[in-house]
Amino acid sequence: MLPSNCASGLSQGVFRLLAFAGVLLHGIAADSAYAQSAVIDIGSNVGLPGHAVDVTVSLATSGGLEVAATTNDITFYRRVMSLETTDCRVNPASGKTLSVAIVHQTQGARTMRFFVQSIFTAPPLLDGPLYTCTFHIAPTALPGRYPLIIHTSEGFGPTGAEVPRVSGTGGSVTVTLVLVPSATPTPSPTVTPTPTSTPTVDSCPPDLTLDRAAGPPGSQVAFSGRCSLVRSGRRGTVYFDSTQMGTVVGDTAGNYSGTLSIPSDAAIGSHLIHVASPRDIAASSFEVTAPPATCAGDCNGDALVSIDDLLQAVSVAFGDAPRNSCASVDADGNGAVSINELLAAVQHALDGCSPAAPPT
Repeated sequence: MLPSNCASGLSQGVFRLLAFAGVLLHGIAADSAYAQSAVIDIGSNVGLPGHAVDVTVSLATSGGLEVAATTNDITFYRRVMSLETTDCRVNPASGKTLSVAIVHQTQGARTMRFFVQSIFTAPPLLDGPLYTCTFHIAPTALPGRYPLIIHTSEGFGPTGAEVPRVSGTGGSVTVTLVLVPSATPTPSPTVTPTPTSTPTVDSCPPDLTLDRAAGPPGSQVAFSGRCSLVRSGRRGTVYFDSTQMGTVVGDTAGNYSGTLSIPSDAAIGSHLIHVASPRDIAASSFEVTAPPATCAGDCNGDALVSIDDLLQAVSVAFGDAPRNSCASVDADGNGAVSINELLAAVQHALDGCSPAAPPT
């Protein structure tokens, strides 16, 4: 709690700061089209069971943003494909090095982390390929499109500082039983019209839709999907990593949905929510975050909200600092900091953090 002789000055100064912040926050949406940003894109490819396919990861920047190094995670099905740390290589034209590590693994999935970096010099990366990985498709893989889920996408500027607004887009490996080579068109004196074929609809899309992609242990997560393997009352089993969480039943068309509670002992980091019947039919990555602090605005966990904490909270609200530098200010855990949450932090600076209830 701040001394009483500081409260009045703190109120006037910080509330003026927040009034100005409110005006700017409302203008962020209008200016977002001109904001600097970067996207790490995971490519896609098609291959046969028992064969290998190359997938290239690329960088695209806008607004003149300079990115000198990147890091991202990729999660994929281990039952369908394999990838080792030695199966990836950096784009030699980038002048960078590539480091790869396995950060999480279950029986059904593996998460790998990729660093594109430079040790001695840090010139900005050009838009285009960052690195390429060779995925080995299992001989027993069934036909279908299997996602390459990207998360923890980050970029760093030439000075080594983290740059804001770096996102990622996932890719996929499609397993097929027939590969049609690309033919070189040849001139023909007569064009014979051919009937347009009806596109084949994937009867079991592998993407599991979640109503939220991150949250602390105990979070309730709604999910949904569709697969012909669970149509007309057939059942599927829902897993959090390798832990069975329950079952789902598909309707006539194979649509299914449900809700699961993230285990209270789940470790902070990336996990996989997936449905099997009996093989994995759909999956999505879920990021387990730290439980919210009991005092909104207490960035360093010392049970006090200082001026430095408030300034850090405002920086997080504007996107000028990473969210994890003051996670407690995002009281509702929705990934954005509102004016009301900033005002709550100011109130804690004035009145102090509520003491924890004594143990019973």
